[in-house]
This record gives sequence, structure tokens and C-alpha cells, in this order.
Amino acid sequence: MQISRWNYQILLLTCLLLLSCGQSKVDKTGDIPVIDIIGSLGEYEAIPVSQYITELEYIPLETRDDCLIGGWIGSIVTSTHIFVLNNKFCYAFGRDGRFLGQIGSAGQGPGEYSSLNDFTVDEKKRSLYLETSRTLLEYSWDNTFRQSINLPQNKYETPLNNIIFVRDNLFLGHSRNYKGDLNHNFILFDESSEIVKSFDNYMQFNRARLVGGQDDGSMKPYRKGEYVHVKEISNDTLFLLNEQNELIPQYIFNLGEYTVTKEIRENLAPGGADNTKKIILPLRSFLPMIETPNHIFFSLMAANLSGKYTFPKKKELQRDAIPPGITPIETDDRALVGIYDAASQTTRLLDTDPVTRMSGLINDLDGGLSFWPRYYTSDNELVDMWRVEDMKELLTEEYFAAHEIKDPIAHQKLKTMLQKLDEDDNPVVVIAKLKIGVNRGE
Repeated sequence: MQISRWNYQILLLTCLLLLSCGQSKVDKTGDIPVIDIIGSLGEYEAIPVSQYITELEYIPLETRDDCLIGGWIGSIVTSTHIFVLNNKFCYAFGRDGRFLGQIGSAGQGPGEYSSLNDFTVDEKKRSLYLETSRTLLEYSWDNTFRQSINLPQNKYETPLNNIIFVRDNLFLGHSRNYKGDLNHNFILFDESSEIVKSFDNYMQFNRARLVGGQDDGSMKPYRKGEYVHVKEISNDTLFLLNEQNELIPQYIFNLGEYTVTKEIRENLAPGGADNTKKIILPLRSFLPMIETPNHIFFSLMAANLSGKYTFPKKKELQRDAIPPGITPIETDDRALVGIYDAASQTTRLLDTDPVTRMSGLINDLDGGLSFWPRYYTSDNELVDMWRVEDMKELLTEEYFAAHEIKDPIAHQKLKTMLQKLDEDDNPVVVIAKLKIGVNRGE
């Protein structure tokens, strides 16, 4: 049957519209900027914090018996509040560090939780959403419980995770593809738990067992201004969710031959781990990606590549800290952090501090610990958190003598604060003021 030119144009337009409903495929020969990991391996720079930051503000979080933090999953900082999340609690502090109270409480009743995975914030509504294994619990910032939102599930009855508030009453979450046959990876849903849009999953594979590994997850989503960004760990592409609810490719991570392939995902070991595969995984979940107007701060894990590449020196494993009877798994995994400059489209991988072997920007402002952002505020601030026990152990006169200190007054303030802290105190929140319009080499 012959198709008229008019009917053909209608058919073509229909196909294009259908294709646009899913997650955009990536044309790697197009104009999508490339974050060149493979081309930067082996070249590491000791980058001073003053190259990107003008000053550091330290906020010791109040230490009381009813707000002891210990370890934490994440933090959210606003112009008025600091929220800190652990899998058992969410604490609210003022911007001065004063403890304001716990958000929600442990239990089985309405608005209560037994375990927490993550959280996300709506600053306009002043709502905090705590992510449990099956729900989002919405609270006001003064701890008024507002509602419980059930998380949509995939066909294996696994709820979405890594949830982020998008806008209005919309949320975006990720569905782990444990067997390889899920048609969708990211799901947009509303506060009624109704699915608004599902995005196509382009990596289909056939895994014999229903097991999960870190390759199946997604990075912690983040916000830059009004836009949300997401990325699967095994995917080399970072996507932006635009106002039309389309996932648009923004950046490609060039991992070369060490990309996680379909075959690697199909042949996942029964325990969910493989200590011999040679891969690069951007990003490490406990160091989220941060994007400012000019730069992307990212982290990655390179597994079993030391035979071909050199890596920054790292801290030696403290054998005396390993419990008796426990044998550590010997792997050749190297954690790296890097900075992508959007203006020059260049990628820099960072060397570790020569004294502590910590990753991050070496603190040449006041001589404190290396700084690496864990959160980016709506006020153009970068946020890190330091454990007091690390500060007391590492910030010695020998450490200070080995580092350049450009601001002696700030250095003295740091030393005065350090004298007032006890090793078992709550962490110190570090707020960094970004330079405006900084480019590489300035």
C-alpha cells in the first residue's frame, strides 16, 4: 500500500512524539559535554580550597544526650536550619548550631518510622520528606506531621528509592533493575502516589537470579536551582529533568573500556559483589555529586586498575580497628574525587592531602582539614561536615606547619574553636562561600 506524503508526515510526527515521552537516548557524537575520566586517570592535582572558596564558616552542632549523632547519612542546610539524618533519626538544628528538636520519632504509629533511608526538602513549603523503605513522611520544619505518601512499586514489589522533591506536589524516584527486565528506571509521581510519568530503561539484560549490586542503583539525586539531576550508577550519562518533565542528557562520563557493560550486570555474583572486575563507577553514594553554576564536584570508584594506572596515596587500613575474627576483603578499589569546569570543559582529578591523605580541596585558608562538598544550598554555599575526633587527631601543630595558611585570623579562630571541642562532640558543619565566576587556574 502506498502512503501519501501527507499521511507519511503525520506518521513521522506521531513516532517522534512517542519517542519524546521517554528518557532521551544519548548520541555520543553530539554536543553533550564530556567529563573525561579515562583521559584524566594518572594525573592528579593538589588543589587549594582558595581556588574556589573565599571563606569557611564553622558551626559546631550542639551536643546533648537527646541529640547525639555519631554517624550520619546526609545533611540539608537552609538559610535558617541544619537537618542531619541517620537511619534512626532526623535532627533539626538552627544555623547557629543550637538543637531545635527531632523530626518525627521511632515507632509503628502514624508519622513514625523504624528506619530511614534518606530525605528531601521543599524550601518554599518548608517541608521535609523522610524516606523510609516504603513511604515518604512529610513534616514541617517545626516537626508537625503532615502526611504519609506511599512509594510506587515495580513488578517485583520493590518500592522506589533515592527520592527527590521536584516541584509543586511532584517527586522523582529510581527503580532498581535487579533482573534486567524492567521497562522503566526513573518514575515521576505525585503526593497521591499516582505515577505521572515513567522513563524508559534502555539497558535491558537477563540476570538469572534476583540479586542486587551497587551497579543497579542510582546516585543521590540533586538540585541545581529549579532543576533536578539524576544518574544511574551503571549509566555514563547525567540527566536533567526539565519543566516539561523530560529527562534530557546533560553530561557524559567518559569511562573508556571500564564502563559497566550489559555483560557485567548479567553476570553479577550471587552475593552481589565481584572483587575482580575492572570498572569505574561514578559516583560513590556516600559522597554525592554537587553542581554549582560553574562546576561539578563528583566522586568515583576505580576497581582493580592499579596495574595500568597510578593513584593518589590513601590512608592505610587501621588493622587495630578491625574486630577480632573479621578478615577484611582485599580489593584494589581506589576512591577519587574530581572537578569538572563547565566553561573550559576540563576535568581535574584531585590528589590527596600530603599529610593526612584525605581527599578534597587542601585547606590553605585557615589550615583546617581538607574540604569536600556534601551539599549545595539555595544560597550558593557548599557544605561539608567534619567529625570532631578527626579534627582533634589530625589538626596538630605539625599539620599546620606543613600547610600554607593565607588567613592568620581565621586560623586563630579555628584553633580557639578546636580547644573548646571534646572528641565525643557532635560534628562541625562547615559552610563555604563560593567565589563568583571562578574558572580554572584563577
